[in-house]
Amino acid sequence: MQKTFKLESVGLEVEIGKYAKQADGAVWIKSGDNVVLSTAVATKEPKDFMGFFPLTVEYREKTASAGKFPGGFVKREGRLSDHEVLISRLIDRPVRPLFPSSYFNEVQLMSTVYSYDGEFPSDVLAIIGSSLALTLAPNIPFLGPIGAVQACKIDDKWVFNTSYKDLLTSRSHIVIAGTNDGICMVEGYANNISEEDLSDLLFQAHELIKEQIEWQLKIKSELNIKDHEIESNFDWDLWEKKVNDFLPENFASALFVDEKSNRDAAMAKLQEDLLSNFAQDIKEEKVSKSILVYIFNNLLKKALPDLIISKDIRVDGRKFDEVRPISSEVGNLPRAHGSALFTRGETQALASITLGTAQDAQIIEHLAGGTLEKKFMLHYNFPPFSTGEVRMLRGVGRREIGHGYLAEKSFINVLPMHDKFPYTIRAISDVLESNGSSSMATVCATTMAMMDAGIPISDMVSGVAMGLIKDSNGKFQVITDILGMEDALGLMDFKISGTKKGIMAIQMDIKAKSGLTKEVLGKALEQAKKGRLHILDKMQQVMNEPNKQVSKFAPRVISFKVPVDKIGGIIGPSGKVIKEIISETGSQIDISDDGTVMIYSKDAKSAERAKSWIKMIAGDIEVGSVHQGIIRRFTDFGIFVELVPGKDGLLHISKIDRELQKNLTEKYKVGDKLKVKVLSYDKDSGRTSLMSPELQKSKK
Repeated sequence: MQKTFKLESVGLEVEIGKYAKQADGAVWIKSGDNVVLSTAVATKEPKDFMGFFPLTVEYREKTASAGKFPGGFVKREGRLSDHEVLISRLIDRPVRPLFPSSYFNEVQLMSTVYSYDGEFPSDVLAIIGSSLALTLAPNIPFLGPIGAVQACKIDDKWVFNTSYKDLLTSRSHIVIAGTNDGICMVEGYANNISEEDLSDLLFQAHELIKEQIEWQLKIKSELNIKDHEIESNFDWDLWEKKVNDFLPENFASALFVDEKSNRDAAMAKLQEDLLSNFAQDIKEEKVSKSILVYIFNNLLKKALPDLIISKDIRVDGRKFDEVRPISSEVGNLPRAHGSALFTRGETQALASITLGTAQDAQIIEHLAGGTLEKKFMLHYNFPPFSTGEVRMLRGVGRREIGHGYLAEKSFINVLPMHDKFPYTIRAISDVLESNGSSSMATVCATTMAMMDAGIPISDMVSGVAMGLIKDSNGKFQVITDILGMEDALGLMDFKISGTKKGIMAIQMDIKAKSGLTKEVLGKALEQAKKGRLHILDKMQQVMNEPNKQVSKFAPRVISFKVPVDKIGGIIGPSGKVIKEIISETGSQIDISDDGTVMIYSKDAKSAERAKSWIKMIAGDIEVGSVHQGIIRRFTDFGIFVELVPGKDGLLHISKIDRELQKNLTEKYKVGDKLKVKVLSYDKDSGRTSLMSPELQKSKK
């Protein structure tokens, strides 16, 4: 049975029962000419227990949705782009916590953009569509629904679910998702937004989210969908009781030690004792090792917060709002254009900066049409040795793309405009050691490295990761600068970067099924600000402003404008002239349609020569300027001297010493170099009058 439902206030429409009918849940969701198909499918039985919930989420954009061909040689969509990976994560993060802890069937969510007009954010459509597909799948025990909105600041006002064109003009962009009870996911960047304004924005968005959730539940009710009873072939309650009975009272106390290695050893000992106790059951295949470890971790999630809150101290001995010891240094990579090492506790990031030309910018195609030139890139790497592990290196993972995006967006509003600093900037952060919040260490290291590189950022940016725990009495406690263990066992991973003035980027995931209340969010933001400013102060003690000059190894840049009607002459037939300038000067030259010329060279002398050459071709010859010319021909009335290829000047006979005129062609030959000075230049006729100091008097 086909049915259509509308949410008029948002401009949403869904069709149920027409498309992808063999999926467990399928939603054809529309807004204007935007169409996304979201599907949810679960396996009938759980496979071998993997120790985690096997959820996979994939968001795809078909280029045909905007009437375009895929770029590249193979005219077919391939691996996910970074943009698609980021939106896949936006769907995954609010959905993943909303499943029963004992449900382990494989679940696959797919959202595909089939039509795109750019007037409504497709990521919001995909999040809502995925939530509704799960809600309408009777065999999938989803504890949602969730809703989502996109917020952009335009003309100093926050606007929800705006067009792609508006997004391009905004310096603030935040995606917010939530349950009926509270906010559960936030991702985006802003321009020094205050903690109070951010909190107000999130809960203004939450009112819209609750409206979407009510609509989804109404659709489920009207379709009369009854959830199936999910039965497990494993008695989770029985084995949780067995494990709990075995573990000694206050077993989590063993984890209250200083260093990560000691804590890992204590954790390994607890698990080893557990597995040893149930060795016979494992041998008889009544239970697996991975299930026992999973149950142990669940019990630890309950026991550890009780101990931390009752002891009023964290596992590493810190107070709840205390940041780990910080050290940083700059310039530790001699040949990089800028570098910095930032260490916070047992988390360490090494950042390096490369300054490139306009041709190094990343060209990105978008469904809305046209291309974007990305002139700032931040690449985050998380090698296995950073956590003392051995694992296969399979290229950049979704986590690395997501963390790199967050760190990159932290700098969007402090970078210099391209006309003031005409470089393409690539930042690389390699995490050398990790015990929590490596993405925020990346922000700090990159700030220092950019200043070391002489990039005139308008303000310094630091970052901190916040956590949240709750004891058995329901008491919440916000914690600053979380450890890896606190992230894994806590209810919140809240990364926030900013300047002294305000917040620049935010990424928040709430693992509590109820979402985040305004009161707890306010406490987290207040505590995060204190931690962020503390870290910033430590950074400023090492370096508090950018270097005045870029590295001697970085290319030199000269920027100026020429008349638009002269661009053709500078380029020449089939690029002949510009190629010659590049070849002769060893420079790289970019000319924009508006006449902006960018010259990149390894040394200032070559760059100035290229600049002079181009300006002469464009008719901008400075009277009084001196040039090393080449004699091209002799005439009865003087010598024609080539200033640059394609531009000659006349050294009139009257400007040559009479004695030298007698045997001029014997002493000077065509092709000889001759130093000349410009006496006059007529822009209308293009005539240039020259004189030569060495021809002003007789040579003896």
